[in-house]
Amino acid sequence: AAWLHVCSCKFVINLIRKDYVYESCSTRTTPRSTMRLGTSSSGILLLSYARGAAAFSSTRRWASSSASEPVAVIPRAAVSVVARCECAKDDVRYALVQRGKEPNKGIWSFAGGKIESGESSMTAARRELWEETRLGSPPGDDGTAESVDATISWHTEGPVTSSDSIHIDDGLVRWHYVISQYFATIEPVQSANKSVLEPPKMIPSDDAADADFFSLADIEKGIGKGWITPGVLRVIRRVEAMHAACLLECK
Repeated sequence: AAWLHVCSCKFVINLIRKDYVYESCSTRTTPRSTMRLGTSSSGILLLSYARGAAAFSSTRRWASSSASEPVAVIPRAAVSVVARCECAKDDVRYALVQRGKEPNKGIWSFAGGKIESGESSMTAARRELWEETRLGSPPGDDGTAESVDATISWHTEGPVTSSDSIHIDDGLVRWHYVISQYFATIEPVQSANKSVLEPPKMIPSDDAADADFFSLADIEKGIGKGWITPGVLRVIRRVEAMHAACLLECK
């Protein structure tokens, strides 16, 4: 009886998805808009199950569906890292990566990505920075992982700010990330001729097609030309204000 009940539920669900319903104890199918519903308890129960399952399926439908179907994208938790390198008092630069994949493929922004299940946001920030730039080290590293020879310090008291990254195409939400921004400082290194200090050379990896350090003026210019994410500037201005107020202790 249980097996028959499950099979009946699956049959009703499939019919509802095609805009039809199945009347219990009958082989007749009728458009949903014109059908008289049976009043038996089994028929009502089956139809309730089917409607609930169909509604759940609809809310879980992702952006890979065709444009003619409704799309419900569940926001994902993500992190990004605001990595600041002060080479001189008037020479402050920020680490950015060029996205190698969608969303925003080819656009420059902070290193970052999705938080894995069971992973703290702080751990995710460290991991993402290492994966995309090789700055720092991956969680659990035994000293054998490839890393840039640079000293990095973290603000460990939580994210400095947060933002939404929502991508809409043809009126449909394709991606929605809720991003926690973490802050880190990168020690500059001697240039090749040892005449000045400069940021360490990053190694673009994983989702990053390229990685480099940019001054605030370069970032403003890049945003104006459309190759740097506009939200980067808002985050940097907030970070600079907090840094000037000595609110971003790193260790």
